[in-house]
Amino acid sequence: MSGSKIAGAAVKVSAITMISRVLGYIRDALSAALFGVGMISDAFFVAFRIPNMLRDLMAEGALSSAFLPVFTEHVENKKDVWRLANNVLTVLTIILLIIVILGMIFAPFIVNLIAPGFSKDPEKFALTVSLTRILFPFIMLVSLAAIFMGILNSFKSFSVPAFAPVVFNIGIIIFGVFICPRFKESNQIYAWAAGAIFGAALQLVVQIPPVIKKGFAFKPVLDLKDKGLQRVGKLMIPATLGQSVTQINLVVNTIIASFLTAGSVSYLYYGNRLMQLPLGVFGVAIATVSFSYISTYVANGDMENLRKTLNSSIKQALFIVVPASAGMIFLSRQINMLLFYYGKFTYVDVINSANVSAMYCLGIFAFSGTKILTPVFYALDKAHKAVKIGIMTIGLNIVLSIIFVLVLPKDIAFIGLALAMAISGIVNFFVLYYTVEKQIGDIGRSDILAFAGKIAAASVLMGLIIFLGAGYIEKLSGLAQLSRLQNGLLVLGLMIIGAIIYFLLVSLMKVEEGGKLINLLKGKIIKKP
Repeated sequence: MSGSKIAGAAVKVSAITMISRVLGYIRDALSAALFGVGMISDAFFVAFRIPNMLRDLMAEGALSSAFLPVFTEHVENKKDVWRLANNVLTVLTIILLIIVILGMIFAPFIVNLIAPGFSKDPEKFALTVSLTRILFPFIMLVSLAAIFMGILNSFKSFSVPAFAPVVFNIGIIIFGVFICPRFKESNQIYAWAAGAIFGAALQLVVQIPPVIKKGFAFKPVLDLKDKGLQRVGKLMIPATLGQSVTQINLVVNTIIASFLTAGSVSYLYYGNRLMQLPLGVFGVAIATVSFSYISTYVANGDMENLRKTLNSSIKQALFIVVPASAGMIFLSRQINMLLFYYGKFTYVDVINSANVSAMYCLGIFAFSGTKILTPVFYALDKAHKAVKIGIMTIGLNIVLSIIFVLVLPKDIAFIGLALAMAISGIVNFFVLYYTVEKQIGDIGRSDILAFAGKIAAASVLMGLIIFLGAGYIEKLSGLAQLSRLQNGLLVLGLMIIGAIIYFLLVSLMKVEEGGKLINLLKGKIIKKP
């Protein structure tokens, strides 16, 4: 296995994911225009926190981490893979039905748990409970979709699973454009929530035909004694705990933010969305592709290629996400204006969201690295180690969040929550890296550190140049505020200039990944480890 194969597949996944993220921002811009920042938006984002958290866990984390290594092992050893798939699907469907029913019944308790501050406002609390009940079936749909994603990824088929979130966004946008306007303004949020369920259903359905082409036919199987099912179940609990660090930290942020200034929950959501662009497009894409190969190498006992794959995957992720995060930090205000400054979303909302996104973006490299490293523990059957590190990280985030909220003025305390999450994420990555090396040996630490130093230097320099350029152009215009079109052209132009500057700098520094990426984009993959 060469690093270029992972990079080649990751480029395809990234291109599709980019479409999904663009549609995701259209979705969020539509949400911002329809509902602004206030009681309704806060209620929806809290109601969506649990199902959305489980979507990230299932689609990109725990379920995949537990299922994919076991399924891959069955494929490699030519075992009955479809019986395992049907058994897992049957058991999972039963469990999820119970979870959905209980979630809808105990929605008031759940809301009180994740947003205790809402209890002071009966109207806000009641709205959040109603939306939570509408959105709970989302969990079942995305969890089942994650199984089909794992099946396709085990066969090294990545395009359709990457495309699934595209149809999710299309589904909710359709409801936002065509269905919401048919309701009274006070009821439009319910139609928006129904759109999320519609999109999740599309996300599941689109993956079924290619799985059928691989030979799958659904036949209910309920065999709790099956060793493959038992191993998935054994991995599932620690995988959920280990993979849920970022999501639990977001829930912690939501809980604390519910006590802060109105709109704090929404600012954290919109600020986090900007971070998700490079993380989802590049970090998750590389992690998704590399994990399928990692599972294969562990199943075959090939530790040498495992180490090479991890080294290459981490460097490829750093090469993209570090400059992307630098660009988003230095142009945070302009980008947030471009994405969200519509309808009821005010300029003050833009500034607050921009400050939050800048803090989150400090940790993008760590969040990306964590997505690459964490699944290694499950492939090696060392899930308990990832769980211990995850618990430590969550504790650190809680402590830092409380400190920053107490220290910062109340009207901007939500910024401290984003900073706390970024710092705890960075600590999490370095501890995971150290622990992985203890398990499989040196994966090229000195090489990665030297590489990261060059990338960081080039990224900061690039960021400073475009930041100064943005300020100069805005001052030169003589306008108090650029129009939407002018701001869009400014952001696009500076992004292109920033990319050129970055590639020139890494070329001068003789960073090999620069040449690899250019050749990949040209369709000429370099065959090097």
